[in-house]
Amino acid sequence: MRTILLVSVSAMLLAATEADDADQMKVISEIKACMASENLDSLDPIRTNNEARTSQEKCFIGCMMKNLHVLNSDGQYDSALLKEHMSHCPEMAKDPQKKADTLLVAEDCAAKVTGCNGYCECGVVAGNCLAQGMEAKGHETKYTTGFETSWRRCMLRSGPSGT
Repeated sequence: MRTILLVSVSAMLLAATEADDADQMKVISEIKACMASENLDSLDPIRTNNEARTSQEKCFIGCMMKNLHVLNSDGQYDSALLKEHMSHCPEMAKDPQKKADTLLVAEDCAAKVTGCNGYCECGVVAGNCLAQGMEAKGHETKYTTGFETSWRRCMLRSGPSGT
């Protein structure tokens, strides 16, 4: 099953090409920091497989999910954190229906992202839940769509989880 991390990483890489210099540096820095912290040498296997298969890939997903405010600093899914972040994101305000759907899906996932332990597990579980929920509401979960573009821009406008 594919994960939203592929979407997130792709969106962040796209952001690096579309953003101004300061934003480009932030995006690249976040990706490199997660790659380094999880001993991941390349993103190619994640892109090729459309899922995380190794422990390093799964932990990289978790790291990125923390940066996207999907997981809290303890590596657990935190619907309140995600909803708070999305509620104050100017990009989401541009599409009220998408914002409403995102908030509903975030809440729905609170009951589904259970039984995982730490950011390496919870990032994958949360990403899958969010992707499936948004797809069920008619939103594509590909990095070229507005949903991920909105998340990417929201991420650029704030620091990683806990900052």
